[in-house]
Amino acid sequence: MFRPSIRFRLLLWFGFLLALLVAGFGTTAYQLQKSAMMEELDAELAKRADLVGVAFRNTDIEKRFRPHEHGLPPPDFRDRPHPMGPPPDGFPRARLPRAPVALPASVTNLFAASNGFFFAVWEEGGTRLAQSAALPESVERPKPSDAGTAIRHRTRGTWREAYHFTEMRDCVLVGCDIAADLARLRNLGWGLAGAGGLVLLLGLGGGWFFAGLALRSVRHIGATAQRISEDRLSERIPTAGMDRELGQLADVLNATFARLDAAFARQRQFTADAAHELRTPLAVIISDAQTALRRERGAEEYRDTIRSCEEAAQQMRRLSDSLLELARMDAGREQGQRTEADLAAIAADCIAQLRPLARERDIQIEADLKPAPLACHRDQIARVFLNLIGNALEYNHPGGQVRVTTGAQDGHVAAVVADTGDGISPEDLPHIFDRFYRTSQARSRSAEHAGLGLAICKAIVEAHGGRIEAASTPGKGTAITLGWPSAGARG
Repeated sequence: MFRPSIRFRLLLWFGFLLALLVAGFGTTAYQLQKSAMMEELDAELAKRADLVGVAFRNTDIEKRFRPHEHGLPPPDFRDRPHPMGPPPDGFPRARLPRAPVALPASVTNLFAASNGFFFAVWEEGGTRLAQSAALPESVERPKPSDAGTAIRHRTRGTWREAYHFTEMRDCVLVGCDIAADLARLRNLGWGLAGAGGLVLLLGLGGGWFFAGLALRSVRHIGATAQRISEDRLSERIPTAGMDRELGQLADVLNATFARLDAAFARQRQFTADAAHELRTPLAVIISDAQTALRRERGAEEYRDTIRSCEEAAQQMRRLSDSLLELARMDAGREQGQRTEADLAAIAADCIAQLRPLARERDIQIEADLKPAPLACHRDQIARVFLNLIGNALEYNHPGGQVRVTTGAQDGHVAAVVADTGDGISPEDLPHIFDRFYRTSQARSRSAEHAGLGLAICKAIVEAHGGRIEAASTPGKGTAITLGWPSAGARG
């Protein structure tokens, strides 16, 4: 299947417009030249027709009123029309004697055979009364019209003629051979066509060249994009020297490649971390199972082995659940419809669930819960509070405090979970929301945590259009702040 390129389409459209422009210019130039030539020729013919008409009229009148000077019989005045009106029916119409007229040499010299002009004069009956020596045999008397004495023009083959009828209904015709003029017009037409064709070819060639220059960047972008693969996502499209529009396209593609590169890097790191975290409980299960199978053991030892395997399996289940939830977050799949909820009510429920743990660890939970409406998935936001408050209790000291606050102001809703624990070192603080990242303190406290809790909290908050930030002072405690702008508050 033929798929025309952008270059071909641009050239086709450009060529079509250029052809119309050249054809219009050439046709206009040709018609203007033809009209100018015809106007000049018709003006000359009209002038000569007037000269012939005046000369013929003078000579004809002289013959008709002085017939004896020209060897003609005297007129029969009985046959002349009565001045009081037309004669009765049957009475012959008066006609003065008409005979061929010889025009003066000053007029006939204008119609010599060498200059290509000719003339002829006919009476109403069709008798030719005067003519030039070079009168073509094909010339015929024009048919009378209602145009009065106005001069009219006609073209017959290579002849251009001007004629008019006098008051006596005599017809005066003047013409000339325009074969040479028509040949010049044809040469002009061919010249304009050749020049137009040359301009069109030059225009198409220039259009093809400049379209290639303009689209060279597109080909370069395509070639670079084709070279980029999963293991070469770090390569970028150079934008130096590109036009603004193509530069913007290259910037968008480079940004896309950068996001893909980061996504693949996170995927590789995620896979490696998941494999690392799963390896420990799997190793425990395999080791305990192999130990139990080496020899017969007592019931208590089997129970200890099964208990150890169960704890490792539970750890794997928690890890797989966390990974599954993060995968859903990454895919943007929401669980059900969001509903209007109050962060204060959600936080109060979570505090109530964790107060027994706080009493057990001798930690006091303080709450300053003001209404903070938010369109959300209640269970997911509750998981965020449970995770944050649980971390604040776990990494705190006996006799310490955990303070939970919620509130709304200027269309924003916010919540803060602060503790009086050891805090987080400046080196660890920027990475606490990274997946599988655990501070040295977290590793020493518990081996059950995989470093996904805060990553899940961040994913949930950002999926609801909010933000999560951490501030910490080593030795004094940590504060985690949740916030949603107006759009997040409206859901």
